[in-house]
Amino acid sequence: MKVHLLKKCQPICYNLERWDTNHLPLLLITGLSGSGKTTFAQEFAKHHHAICVSFDVLKFYPESSEQSRAMLDLFLRKYPKIKKNISIQWTKTDNANSNDILFNYYCNLFFDFLVEYSIQSKEKIVLEGIQLFVRLHPSRSVQLPIIIIRNSSFHSFCNKIKRDYYSKKILSDKDLHLLKNIINDIYIYYIKQRRILNTYIKYLSILNKNVAGG
Repeated sequence: MKVHLLKKCQPICYNLERWDTNHLPLLLITGLSGSGKTTFAQEFAKHHHAICVSFDVLKFYPESSEQSRAMLDLFLRKYPKIKKNISIQWTKTDNANSNDILFNYYCNLFFDFLVEYSIQSKEKIVLEGIQLFVRLHPSRSVQLPIIIIRNSSFHSFCNKIKRDYYSKKILSDKDLHLLKNIINDIYIYYIKQRRILNTYIKYLSILNKNVAGG
């Protein structure tokens, strides 16, 4: 079970039968950037009358959905000092000081907050984002309902190019010569991201089997 470079496969699902039962109202959805996980999560949440939250709201607040922003606003009541980091998208504050480790820490805190909130409020929440496999250890997702979208790495890559460059008209005609370099950079990014996701799938499968086996 893995994400392939060219081949699209059916999603991997764990513990879906436990969603909204046994005090587990949180469902996780992850996959490569551009794999279609956000659209899938929104449609899935709407069908099941759940709140859809994107992990990206922790970095891209203005562009996020109203539901995602509302949930982050609740989170920021506990951690108001990080608003400045969100406004600069957790970028480097100077050449020697990166906020990447801090962002990783708050991704984990936000995850814990959503788990606790969903249990206490008994509201069904669908949480989606690459952060689930990039920023969180696989052990954080064990026993939780999760869907892993397995669109091909190449297709996801093409979707990201279309979404982040063409649709937003970032590139003007005179800048099109830069596209080759951009494609090369993102291609390398997808090679790395696919490897991380496949490692996540591997260990998540092992951990779930160990838990099921007692």
